[in-house]
Amino acid sequence: MGNILQIDAELKNLIVKNEVDDCPLKIGDSILKIKNQEITSYEDFRFILSSLNKNECIPILIRRENSVFYLKCNKNALEKINFNNLISGFATLTYINPDTNEFGAVGHSINIGTCRQIPIKRGCISFTNNLNIKKSHRGNVGSINATKNETIGQFANNTTYGIKGEINNIDLSNYKKYKIAQIDDVKLGKAQIILQNKNNLCQKYDIEIINIERQRRPDSKGIKIKITDPKLLKTTGGIVQGMSGTPIVQNDKIVGAVSHALENNPSVGYGVHIRWMLN
Repeated sequence: MGNILQIDAELKNLIVKNEVDDCPLKIGDSILKIKNQEITSYEDFRFILSSLNKNECIPILIRRENSVFYLKCNKNALEKINFNNLISGFATLTYINPDTNEFGAVGHSINIGTCRQIPIKRGCISFTNNLNIKKSHRGNVGSINATKNETIGQFANNTTYGIKGEINNIDLSNYKKYKIAQIDDVKLGKAQIILQNKNNLCQKYDIEIINIERQRRPDSKGIKIKITDPKLLKTTGGIVQGMSGTPIVQNDKIVGAVSHALENNPSVGYGVHIRWMLN
């Protein structure tokens, strides 16, 4: 737990990256169909585009946030749109179930712009080294970059509380096991997060749990935390991008994972209860 991962994935749909005049498509829109033909790859899109007349007005089925509907756009405008069907970024490994080899990471859904919980066709996770950390400051959340190392698992499940998949390249015999906390096990006060350091070792850092939502329904902000460890604050300034999924442990149990930072005070953030990630 606590390893910085590089996450690479191919999306099920093309995602709009820019906006152009005379076209109603917006950044983050997912392209589902063009002229009633399903779009599952950039090759599908190029093939259909090549068959269209120059000024033809085309019905396009899109998903925008939680709504699915048709828009109309002409070929000229579509040719100016940039699309994305590949993503790559950094996040943190939350857990591996030693009985099933299932892993969980990130602590919130992978999204692009306004497109939430984007469907994944296939993805993989890799260990990293050579961490490069841009510190967080008040009003500006920093980030982690790293060098990709060996690939350790695959996933296609992008849930509200992180990604899930299967590890297939790790010997778990020397890893420490943690019990899983119930919602009511989490207490105010001292706790730790586990995070990879610049020496590529996963170590514990002190935090304070400053508020707990006694949730009976899933939500990604159930645990409010404050980073108190001087070494971590000196290195990261608080929570940075790439720490999403960092496991939170208390009384030798895993209780949750870091999910959000507060931009105006990045030493403070939120975690999701581990039960919601597992379920």
